[in-house]
Amino acid sequence: MSINVVVVGYGSAFGMGHRHSEEIKKAQGLKLVGVCETDATRRAVAAATEGVPTYESIDDVCADDDVDMVSLIVPHHLHAPLAVQAMEAGKHVLTEKPMCVNTEEADEMIAASKANDVMLTVYHNRRWDPDWVTVKKLIDDGVVGEVFLVECAVGGARPLSGWRRDEAAGGGMIRDWGAHVLDQMCLIAGTPAKRVYANFEYRMWTDIMDVPTHTQMMIEFESGMTAEATFSNNLWAPKPRWLVEGEEGGLFKQSGGGGTVTLHHEVAGQKAVTEIPCLEPDRFELYQNVADHLNDGAELIVKPEQTRRYVAIYEAAYESAESGEAVEPN
Repeated sequence: MSINVVVVGYGSAFGMGHRHSEEIKKAQGLKLVGVCETDATRRAVAAATEGVPTYESIDDVCADDDVDMVSLIVPHHLHAPLAVQAMEAGKHVLTEKPMCVNTEEADEMIAASKANDVMLTVYHNRRWDPDWVTVKKLIDDGVVGEVFLVECAVGGARPLSGWRRDEAAGGGMIRDWGAHVLDQMCLIAGTPAKRVYANFEYRMWTDIMDVPTHTQMMIEFESGMTAEATFSNNLWAPKPRWLVEGEEGGLFKQSGGGGTVTLHHEVAGQKAVTEIPCLEPDRFELYQNVADHLNDGAELIVKPEQTRRYVAIYEAAYESAESGEAVEPN
Protein backbone atom coordinates (compact mmCIF):
# COMPACT_ATOMS: atom_id res chain seq x y z
CA MET A 1 0.00 0.00 0.00
CA SER A 2 1.25 3.47 -0.85
CA ILE A 3 0.46 6.58 1.14
CA ASN A 4 -0.48 9.41 -1.24
CA VAL A 5 1.43 12.58 -0.32
CA VAL A 6 1.07 16.20 -1.42
CA VAL A 7 3.86 18.72 -0.80
CA VAL A 8 2.36 22.03 0.34
CA GLY A 9 4.64 24.96 -0.46
CA TYR A 10 7.12 24.32 -3.28
CA GLY A 11 9.20 27.48 -3.00
CA SER A 12 11.95 28.34 -5.45
CA ALA A 13 13.04 25.92 -8.17
CA PHE A 14 15.08 23.06 -6.71
CA GLY A 15 14.57 24.41 -3.19
CA MET A 16 13.06 22.67 -0.18
CA GLY A 17 9.87 21.68 -1.98
CA HIS A 18 11.91 19.81 -4.57
CA ARG A 19 14.05 18.22 -1.86
CA HIS A 20 11.01 16.91 -0.02
CA SER A 21 9.52 15.67 -3.28
CA GLU A 22 12.68 13.72 -4.05
CA GLU A 23 12.80 12.16 -0.59
CA ILE A 24 9.13 11.17 -0.79
CA LYS A 25 9.77 9.49 -4.15
CA LYS A 26 12.66 7.50 -2.69
CA ALA A 27 10.67 6.18 0.27
CA GLN A 28 9.10 2.79 -0.27
CA GLY A 29 5.44 3.02 0.68
CA LEU A 30 4.99 6.71 -0.10
CA LYS A 31 3.80 8.19 -3.39
CA LEU A 32 4.07 11.84 -4.40
CA VAL A 33 0.72 12.65 -5.97
CA GLY A 34 0.77 16.44 -6.07
CA VAL A 35 2.25 19.78 -5.13
CA CYS A 36 0.30 22.70 -3.67
CA GLU A 37 1.68 26.17 -4.40
CA THR A 38 -0.14 29.50 -4.39
CA ASP A 39 2.35 31.18 -6.75
CA ALA A 40 1.47 30.38 -10.37
CA THR A 41 5.07 30.49 -11.64
CA ARG A 42 6.33 28.16 -8.93
CA ARG A 43 3.33 25.92 -9.47
CA ALA A 44 4.28 25.55 -13.13
CA VAL A 45 7.88 24.75 -12.19
CA ALA A 46 6.67 22.12 -9.71
CA ALA A 47 4.44 20.48 -12.33
CA ALA A 48 7.26 20.35 -14.87
CA THR A 49 9.92 19.22 -12.42
CA GLU A 50 8.02 16.67 -10.36
CA GLY A 51 5.62 15.42 -13.02
CA VAL A 52 2.58 15.51 -10.75
CA PRO A 53 -0.70 17.48 -10.64
CA THR A 54 -0.77 20.76 -8.72
CA TYR A 55 -3.17 22.47 -6.34
CA GLU A 56 -3.70 26.20 -5.85
CA SER A 57 -4.68 26.05 -2.17
CA ILE A 58 -4.58 23.74 0.81
CA ASP A 59 -8.38 23.86 0.80
CA ASP A 60 -8.27 21.94 -2.48
CA VAL A 61 -5.82 19.43 -0.99
CA CYS A 62 -7.95 18.86 2.10
CA ALA A 63 -11.03 18.32 -0.08
CA ASP A 64 -9.29 15.57 -2.10
CA ASP A 65 -10.15 12.19 -0.59
CA ASP A 66 -7.33 10.55 -2.51
CA VAL A 67 -4.72 12.48 -0.52
CA ASP A 68 -3.55 10.67 2.62
CA MET A 69 -0.77 12.96 3.85
CA VAL A 70 0.64 16.45 3.43
CA SER A 71 4.20 17.71 3.87
CA LEU A 72 4.13 21.38 4.88
CA ILE A 73 7.02 23.49 3.52
CA VAL A 74 5.72 26.93 4.48
CA PRO A 75 6.77 29.88 6.69
CA HIS A 76 6.95 29.00 10.37
CA HIS A 77 3.85 30.92 11.47
CA LEU A 78 1.73 28.83 9.08
CA HIS A 79 2.82 25.43 10.39
CA ALA A 80 0.22 25.17 13.13
CA PRO A 81 -2.90 26.49 11.33
CA LEU A 82 -2.26 24.49 8.16
CA ALA A 83 -1.35 21.34 10.10
CA VAL A 84 -4.52 21.54 12.18
CA GLN A 85 -6.62 22.18 9.06
CA ALA A 86 -5.12 19.16 7.31
CA MET A 87 -5.47 16.87 10.32
CA GLU A 88 -9.10 17.88 10.81
CA ALA A 89 -9.59 16.82 7.17
CA GLY A 90 -8.17 13.40 8.07
CA LYS A 91 -4.71 13.89 6.58
CA HIS A 92 -1.46 12.76 8.15
CA VAL A 93 0.97 15.66 8.55
CA LEU A 94 4.70 16.15 8.32
CA THR A 95 5.72 19.75 8.82
CA GLU A 96 9.08 21.35 8.25
CA LYS A 97 10.89 22.43 11.40
CA PRO A 98 10.30 24.14 13.67
CA MET A 99 7.18 22.40 14.82
CA CYS A 100 5.49 25.78 15.38
CA VAL A 101 5.98 29.16 17.03
CA ASN A 102 4.76 28.57 20.61
CA THR A 103 3.52 25.87 22.99
CA GLU A 104 -0.14 26.84 22.60
CA GLU A 105 0.16 25.97 18.91
CA ALA A 106 2.08 22.78 19.71
CA ASP A 107 -0.66 21.63 22.05
CA GLU A 108 -3.33 22.38 19.45
CA MET A 109 -1.42 20.35 16.87
CA ILE A 110 -0.95 17.36 19.17
CA ALA A 111 -4.61 17.48 20.20
CA ALA A 112 -5.73 17.55 16.54
CA SER A 113 -3.53 14.56 15.77
CA LYS A 114 -5.05 12.52 18.59
CA ALA A 115 -8.64 13.65 17.97
CA ASN A 116 -8.49 12.69 14.29
CA ASP A 117 -6.29 9.60 14.72
CA VAL A 118 -3.68 10.84 12.25
CA MET A 119 0.10 11.08 12.33
CA LEU A 120 1.93 14.29 13.19
CA THR A 121 5.68 14.54 12.81
CA VAL A 122 8.35 17.18 12.14
CA TYR A 123 11.09 17.18 9.50
CA HIS A 124 14.14 17.03 11.72
CA ASN A 125 16.49 15.86 9.01
CA ARG A 126 19.51 17.00 11.03
CA ARG A 127 18.99 14.10 13.38
CA TRP A 128 20.84 12.35 10.55
CA ASP A 129 23.76 14.79 10.30
CA PRO A 130 27.15 13.02 10.56
CA ASP A 131 28.41 15.24 13.39
CA TRP A 132 25.25 14.83 15.49
CA VAL A 133 24.91 11.07 14.94
CA THR A 134 28.55 10.54 15.92
CA VAL A 135 28.37 12.76 19.02
CA LYS A 136 25.14 11.09 20.16
CA LYS A 137 26.51 7.57 19.67
CA LEU A 138 29.66 8.35 21.65
CA ILE A 139 27.50 9.71 24.46
CA ASP A 140 25.11 6.75 24.35
CA ASP A 141 28.05 4.31 24.37
CA GLY A 142 29.27 5.89 27.61
CA VAL A 143 32.58 7.01 26.13
CA VAL A 144 32.62 10.29 28.11
CA GLY A 145 30.63 9.09 31.10
CA GLU A 146 27.75 11.10 32.50
CA VAL A 147 27.34 14.30 30.47
CA PHE A 148 26.90 17.45 32.54
CA LEU A 149 27.59 20.21 29.97
CA VAL A 150 26.83 20.65 26.27
CA GLU A 151 27.61 23.75 24.22
CA CYS A 152 26.60 24.32 20.62
CA ALA A 153 26.76 27.31 18.29
CA VAL A 154 25.50 28.04 14.80
CA GLY A 155 25.99 31.34 13.03
CA GLY A 156 28.08 33.76 11.04
CA ALA A 157 28.32 37.44 10.18
CA ARG A 158 25.50 37.57 7.66
CA PRO A 159 21.77 38.40 7.62
CA LEU A 160 18.91 36.02 7.09
CA SER A 161 16.94 36.16 3.85
CA GLY A 162 13.28 36.37 2.92
CA TRP A 163 10.57 35.87 5.52
CA ARG A 164 13.09 34.39 7.99
CA ARG A 165 14.01 38.02 8.78
CA ASP A 166 10.51 38.71 10.10
CA GLU A 167 9.27 38.08 13.64
CA ALA A 168 5.68 38.00 12.38
CA ALA A 169 6.53 34.98 10.21
CA GLY A 170 8.17 33.16 13.11
CA GLY A 171 11.61 33.85 11.70
CA GLY A 172 15.00 34.23 13.34
CA MET A 173 17.96 31.94 13.91
CA ILE A 174 16.56 30.85 17.27
CA ARG A 175 13.63 29.12 15.55
CA ASP A 176 15.35 28.21 12.28
CA TRP A 177 18.63 26.61 13.36
CA GLY A 178 17.57 26.66 17.00
CA ALA A 179 14.89 24.07 16.33
CA HIS A 180 17.54 21.57 15.21
CA VAL A 181 20.09 22.25 17.94
CA LEU A 182 17.60 22.48 20.80
CA ASP A 183 15.98 19.26 19.59
CA GLN A 184 19.39 17.57 19.75
CA MET A 185 20.14 18.99 23.20
CA CYS A 186 16.80 17.69 24.47
CA LEU A 187 17.64 14.23 23.12
CA ILE A 188 20.99 14.26 24.93
CA ALA A 189 19.40 15.41 28.19
CA GLY A 190 16.53 12.95 27.90
CA THR A 191 14.27 15.26 29.92
CA PRO A 192 12.45 18.57 29.51
CA ALA A 193 14.21 21.81 30.37
CA LYS A 194 13.76 23.14 33.92
CA ARG A 195 15.06 26.72 33.50
CA VAL A 196 16.06 28.95 30.60
CA TYR A 197 18.03 32.17 30.71
CA ALA A 198 18.54 34.11 27.48
CA ASN A 199 20.08 37.30 26.20
CA PHE A 200 19.04 38.73 22.83
CA GLU A 201 21.05 41.22 20.78
CA TYR A 202 19.80 43.32 17.86
CA ARG A 203 22.87 44.41 15.87
CA MET A 204 24.23 44.99 12.36
CA TRP A 205 21.17 43.97 10.33
CA THR A 206 18.40 45.81 12.15
CA ASP A 207 17.50 47.84 9.04
CA ILE A 208 16.31 44.64 7.31
CA MET A 209 15.59 42.25 10.22
CA ASP A 210 13.35 42.62 13.29
CA VAL A 211 14.24 39.23 14.79
CA PRO A 212 17.06 38.80 17.34
CA THR A 213 20.39 38.84 15.50
CA HIS A 214 22.32 37.18 18.33
CA THR A 215 20.85 34.80 20.89
CA GLN A 216 22.75 33.39 23.86
CA MET A 217 20.93 30.80 25.96
CA MET A 218 21.68 28.87 29.13
CA ILE A 219 19.43 25.87 29.68
CA GLU A 220 19.15 23.70 32.79
CA PHE A 221 17.46 20.36 32.21
CA GLU A 222 15.57 18.25 34.73
CA SER A 223 18.25 15.58 34.32
CA GLY A 224 20.83 17.98 35.78
CA MET A 225 22.59 18.61 32.46
CA THR A 226 23.35 22.21 31.55
CA ALA A 227 23.48 23.44 27.95
CA GLU A 228 24.64 26.65 26.33
CA ALA A 229 23.35 27.53 22.86
CA THR A 230 24.29 30.37 20.52
CA PHE A 231 22.39 31.29 17.37
CA SER A 232 23.77 34.34 15.66
CA ASN A 233 23.96 36.56 12.64
CA ASN A 234 26.74 38.55 14.34
CA LEU A 235 29.53 35.97 14.74
CA TRP A 236 32.71 37.07 12.99
CA ALA A 237 34.87 34.52 14.82
CA PRO A 238 33.38 31.02 14.85
CA LYS A 239 32.40 29.17 17.99
CA PRO A 240 32.52 25.35 17.99
CA ARG A 241 29.52 23.37 16.83
CA TRP A 242 29.96 20.85 19.64
CA LEU A 243 31.60 20.91 23.04
CA VAL A 244 30.51 18.07 25.33
CA GLU A 245 31.87 17.57 28.84
CA GLY A 246 31.37 14.31 30.72
CA GLU A 247 32.81 12.88 33.89
CA GLU A 248 35.15 10.58 31.94
CA GLY A 249 35.97 12.62 28.84
CA GLY A 250 34.98 15.37 26.45
CA LEU A 251 34.03 15.83 22.80
CA PHE A 252 34.87 18.70 20.46
CA LYS A 253 33.93 19.49 16.87
CA GLN A 254 34.59 22.88 15.34
CA SER A 255 32.09 22.67 12.49
CA GLY A 256 29.05 20.67 11.48
CA GLY A 257 29.01 17.89 8.90
CA GLY A 258 31.52 15.11 8.39
CA GLY A 259 35.17 14.76 9.27
CA THR A 260 36.11 13.76 12.79
CA VAL A 261 34.98 14.36 16.36
CA THR A 262 37.85 14.94 18.79
CA LEU A 263 37.66 12.81 21.93
CA HIS A 264 39.60 14.01 24.98
CA HIS A 265 39.94 11.14 27.43
CA GLU A 266 42.30 9.07 29.53
CA VAL A 267 44.17 5.93 28.47
CA ALA A 268 46.19 3.93 30.99
CA GLY A 269 46.23 6.87 33.37
CA GLN A 270 47.44 9.33 30.73
CA LYS A 271 45.53 12.14 29.04
CA ALA A 272 44.85 11.26 25.39
CA VAL A 273 43.30 12.84 22.30
CA THR A 274 41.67 10.60 19.70
CA GLU A 275 40.06 11.59 16.40
CA ILE A 276 36.84 9.65 15.82
CA PRO A 277 35.68 9.49 12.17
CA CYS A 278 32.11 10.69 11.73
CA LEU A 279 29.48 8.13 10.89
CA GLU A 280 27.65 8.31 7.56
CA PRO A 281 23.93 7.98 8.34
CA ASP A 282 21.16 7.32 5.84
CA ARG A 283 19.76 10.80 5.19
CA PHE A 284 16.62 9.35 3.62
CA GLU A 285 15.61 7.44 6.77
CA LEU A 286 13.18 10.09 8.00
CA TYR A 287 10.64 9.71 5.21
CA GLN A 288 11.18 5.96 5.12
CA ASN A 289 10.34 5.83 8.82
CA VAL A 290 7.14 7.79 8.11
CA ALA A 291 6.23 5.23 5.44
CA ASP A 292 7.00 2.31 7.73
CA HIS A 293 5.03 3.90 10.56
CA LEU A 294 1.92 4.48 8.46
CA ASN A 295 2.05 1.18 6.56
CA ASP A 296 3.48 -1.24 9.11
CA GLY A 297 3.09 0.39 12.51
CA ALA A 298 6.80 1.07 13.04
CA GLU A 299 7.65 3.44 15.88
CA LEU A 300 7.76 7.04 14.74
CA ILE A 301 11.27 8.44 15.18
CA VAL A 302 10.38 12.15 15.42
CA LYS A 303 7.50 12.37 17.87
CA PRO A 304 5.55 15.61 18.36
CA GLU A 305 5.81 15.34 22.15
CA GLN A 306 9.60 15.48 21.73
CA THR A 307 9.56 18.50 19.44
CA ARG A 308 7.23 20.40 21.77
CA ARG A 309 10.10 20.48 24.30
CA TYR A 310 12.27 22.77 22.19
CA VAL A 311 9.31 24.99 21.35
CA ALA A 312 8.90 25.47 25.10
CA ILE A 313 12.60 26.38 25.37
CA TYR A 314 12.66 29.12 22.76
CA GLU A 315 9.31 30.41 24.00
CA ALA A 316 10.88 30.70 27.46
CA ALA A 317 13.96 32.35 25.92
CA TYR A 318 11.83 35.20 24.58
CA GLU A 319 10.29 35.69 28.04
CA SER A 320 13.71 35.58 29.71
CA ALA A 321 15.28 38.05 27.28
CA GLU A 322 12.48 40.50 27.99
CA SER A 323 12.43 40.08 31.79
CA GLY A 324 16.15 39.56 32.40
CA GLU A 325 15.29 36.58 34.61
CA ALA A 326 15.49 32.83 34.21
CA VAL A 327 12.16 31.34 33.10
CA GLU A 328 10.61 27.92 33.64
CA PRO A 329 9.41 26.58 30.25
CA ASN A 330 5.71 25.92 29.75
